[in-house]
Amino acid sequence: MPAASTRRLIWLARRLPSLLLSATLFAWLPRAALAQEKELKLRLSEQLSRDAEQRPRRAARAPRVRDRSGTLRLRLSRQLTEPPAIAVISPGAPRAAAPSPLASPAPPVPPAPQRVMELLLQVDVNRQRLDEPVLVLRREDGTLLIAGEDLDRWRLRRPSTPPYEHEGRLFYPSSDLPSLKLSLDERTQTLTISADPQAFAGTVQAVTGQRYPPPVLPQPGGFFNYTLSGTRIQDTTTRNGLFEAGFFSQHGVFTSSLVAPELTRSQGWLRLDSTYAVDYPAELVSVRLGDTITRPGTWGRAVRIGGAQYGTNFSTQPGFIRSPVLQAAGSAVLPSTVDVFMNNALVQRSAVPPGPFSIQNIPVVTGSGEVRMVVRDLLGREQVITQPFYSSATLLKQGLADYSCEVGAIRNNFAVESNDYGQAVGAATYRRGITDYFTGEVRGEATRDLQAVGFSSAVRAGNFGVLSGTFAGSRSEAGVGRLLGLGVEHLSGSISVALQTQVTSPDFRQTGMEPNELPRRRQTFGTIGYAMGPLGSLSATYGIQQFRDQPQAEIATLTYSVPLGKVGNLSLTALRSYGAAGATTVFATVTIPLGELTSGTVTFDRTRDSATGATSENRTLVMQKGLPLGDGYGYRVQRRNEDLLGSYSLQTGVGTYVLEASRPKEGPGAARVGITGGIGVVGGHPFFSRALTDSFGVVRVADYSNVRVLQDNQVVAQTDGQGYAVLPRLRSYDRNQVSIDHNDLPFDAILDRLRLDAVPYLRSGVLLEFPVHRVRAATLHVLLEDGTPLPSGALARFEGKDKQFPVALRGEAYLEGFEQTNRIVFTWRGQSCTLEVPYPRSSDLLPELGTFVCKGVMP
Repeated sequence: MPAASTRRLIWLARRLPSLLLSATLFAWLPRAALAQEKELKLRLSEQLSRDAEQRPRRAARAPRVRDRSGTLRLRLSRQLTEPPAIAVISPGAPRAAAPSPLASPAPPVPPAPQRVMELLLQVDVNRQRLDEPVLVLRREDGTLLIAGEDLDRWRLRRPSTPPYEHEGRLFYPSSDLPSLKLSLDERTQTLTISADPQAFAGTVQAVTGQRYPPPVLPQPGGFFNYTLSGTRIQDTTTRNGLFEAGFFSQHGVFTSSLVAPELTRSQGWLRLDSTYAVDYPAELVSVRLGDTITRPGTWGRAVRIGGAQYGTNFSTQPGFIRSPVLQAAGSAVLPSTVDVFMNNALVQRSAVPPGPFSIQNIPVVTGSGEVRMVVRDLLGREQVITQPFYSSATLLKQGLADYSCEVGAIRNNFAVESNDYGQAVGAATYRRGITDYFTGEVRGEATRDLQAVGFSSAVRAGNFGVLSGTFAGSRSEAGVGRLLGLGVEHLSGSISVALQTQVTSPDFRQTGMEPNELPRRRQTFGTIGYAMGPLGSLSATYGIQQFRDQPQAEIATLTYSVPLGKVGNLSLTALRSYGAAGATTVFATVTIPLGELTSGTVTFDRTRDSATGATSENRTLVMQKGLPLGDGYGYRVQRRNEDLLGSYSLQTGVGTYVLEASRPKEGPGAARVGITGGIGVVGGHPFFSRALTDSFGVVRVADYSNVRVLQDNQVVAQTDGQGYAVLPRLRSYDRNQVSIDHNDLPFDAILDRLRLDAVPYLRSGVLLEFPVHRVRAATLHVLLEDGTPLPSGALARFEGKDKQFPVALRGEAYLEGFEQTNRIVFTWRGQSCTLEVPYPRSSDLLPELGTFVCKGVMP
């Protein structure tokens, strides 16, 4: 190796530690500067965060920071270091700390808050003058700010932009409310706001209809109904009776009925139905234990069973709407009135504020029609919204379920045997409104030898009508059978059409069929009607049943009915039956009203036998008067050709009595006498009554007798000597308006209420007590000790009571509320005296008690 190279290597070896140290220092200096820069960044971020939260009194000059690489001068933005002139508005959400300019480029800085002025203004929103003035803020640039709570109170929607806070309240600038037009009249200090309908929150109203209060839980009580009758034909007399007993309480009602076909026989009693029923109106549910009838559904049969039943019962809420209802929506710029018409009949009138609105739960009539909504604003401008509809009782509104479950034993030979129960049976039916246009049903039934299940549906076909379909299958000893049914329904203002058809296979079986009964091969029923207004109505029906073991039955009818004004009504009917025993019959009937509950009827009919051609004619004349709701009488006189029939009925508060007699042209005559009545107990009060076939009530009017009691504005009863009256026919779960005639009360009777609403449970009684009390009133004269009358305007009251009575001229005073002995305090002009005044026993309604002297008191 050359000497020069050797010398260079020795030189590098000697200086290598120094070179390594210099390189290390050179690499460490930038890292130190960067570390100091990071430390500065953190300090500046903390300082900026504190500056954003605190107000510096004076702008501070940015500090100078030196490092080894040189001098770095930082100057904070004046907007970040100098406080605003007036800091009264800030965004509702806190600001995040501003990042250091050393870390990243600074984002755009929002403009500094402006000065605001508080204004107390009268506000007018879409021509609605508000009662109270409102605090509104105004910026230097003229922008107005409205409090969020005021927007809520005016039903205006809040914007989605962040609000600004002022003294704890949130405000929104008008620039964030583009759907509002604001106009400030500084002279009158009035802010006028014009808002689009979409700026308002929506209003939802519902057609309420008639409201039904909840039924009142009954007190323990009971009833017993009886019907006794006797018939005599020539020398033969028969006597029979029908009896029913019931017991009710807040836990339900138990009823049982018996029939005696011949009262003279010791073994002639037969039990009919015995049932314990519990209703739950709030849940629309009922429970039946004992004898009941299964719900057939679309394709089943109603079967009497002994067992249990659980299911919905919509009759417990008479105002409940189970069919789909309509909804109408619109918008109003100004306060408006909305009228809802159903087929040109007004059903709802309501006031709506500005903005979108919807009217819900509009009840509809069965069939097709039109809902018309008329919106009329303050200026008289109208907008009309129409909507066609179609409604059917076979459809359930969306989400509503109708179901029934039964289990028990089939009852055989009803009204022939008392306790003939056969094989066990179970059945269940479930219907549900899938949508407002589609209702589905599933039903199953089973016995030991039979199982059947079926599906049904009803679909609304637009505004045309309803299409329905049914498919069911069964399995039994006869094999596997099928049932198929189809139907269509259309009802409009003038035309109504209905068609139902059902076919079965030979092996189809269902509960309720007799052991040797075969299913009908096909059955079809159709009807069509056409209303012609004052010209009357025309209808036609057709029905056919095809049996497998007997001839088919087929019948068609055509009916025309027309009103004859005040004269009455004319009805013409043609009936045709087909087959071996077919015939054609024509009816003509004229009905003439002759007064309240009284009418006369003339009927002519002619029949022609299709097989033989023989004809027969009948002429019938009937004069009748129906029974009133209260006490009264009725009758019926009929002559059919040469046969005579007459009946007379008398209805009292304790029963109904009937006498009938007939005299045919050929054969013996007959006579029948009958009596129907009831006995009940309500609230511990027993009474005799007419038959209690539904719910009933007992009215008490203190001890006042001969007071007329009205039900639904018709006189139905009169109080007895103890002030009681019986109402034998109240509608269960419905509102029965019961009132009394105040003209029948004496002068000293005070009545707080003239009308009460009775809402009873099924087959239960309610006690209705009218708040009547007797007021003992009298007049007396009061003199001072010098003989002058007590000054007029003095006040009199009974000691210990607050009610005061003024004294009239000549010291005459009228007071109410006397007892046997009374202490009356008189006060006037800072003076007073107390008198002992007895009240005599007298028939006088307003006795004069005499003259009394206030002793020791001078005028």
